[in-house]
Amino acid sequence: MSNTACHPATIMPTAPISQTPPDCAFSLYYFGKYGEGQEEASGPTLSIALTDILSSVAVDQAHVRAVFGARRMPKRGRSYGSFQVIFPEREERPTDGYAEWSVRKSVGFDDAIEIFDASVEFDSAEGVLRFRAQELGDDPEALGIIHEGVQKYVKAFDDLLLWDPEADTDIKKGLDDLFQGRDWTPFTSPADLQMPVVTISNVQLVPYDDKLWLAKFDYVNGTESGREMEYVWQLSGGRQVVRHAYSALRSAAPAFNGRQLSQVHNALQAAIDALPDLP
Repeated sequence: MSNTACHPATIMPTAPISQTPPDCAFSLYYFGKYGEGQEEASGPTLSIALTDILSSVAVDQAHVRAVFGARRMPKRGRSYGSFQVIFPEREERPTDGYAEWSVRKSVGFDDAIEIFDASVEFDSAEGVLRFRAQELGDDPEALGIIHEGVQKYVKAFDDLLLWDPEADTDIKKGLDDLFQGRDWTPFTSPADLQMPVVTISNVQLVPYDDKLWLAKFDYVNGTESGREMEYVWQLSGGRQVVRHAYSALRSAAPAFNGRQLSQVHNALQAAIDALPDLP
């Protein structure tokens, strides 16, 4: 993207893999109204370990094409159709990995987390808004109902983008399609849909295993700032930022909105491409 912002990256001295921090590995139990299961989770941090098991849960509880995500549970309790996550008891918990990797602490073992089907929630929000936008009138009650539908659609759109690397990123095009010529800007302005450009700096590559690096970087996202990390493949043709469903930036407590991920990945790739070849 033309508005990608980044600063030069550096590569940390290649330490033996044995010197990398141990993974956050644990058994995770989850349950919902229509199913339950257990997974062996493992990753550099608790957040990444949780993301890593979502595809397996989707296959077990839905189908291979389902897009499952994770998020903090609403205060009112588990969302309809979701699965509540049960982390190990305190005495059985490993380190969460954030301090060891010197990155932002996102998901914690004491957080109430649910696993949900982002694809089903988006399809539902899209269908509801399509009906409301095309069938309801202009009286105050109808306009309020449409506004509620737009807000739920935007949230479901962002949730799907956060967890589905193949999802359409053009939310304005989506609204145009749903409203079929009706003006949607009274319900959410184009300016409200703009995401701030994320600036990244101090990119460092740290060895993780024989095929993967972890790229650690500082970021500024509007008023928020911190340090995050992402997987990077070591390929014969160079180093490539991981963007698929196992991306480390896809988190139950993300630093970036779903519509920002592509820009962040582009910025990170640009910084890594500027690094010298490995010796």
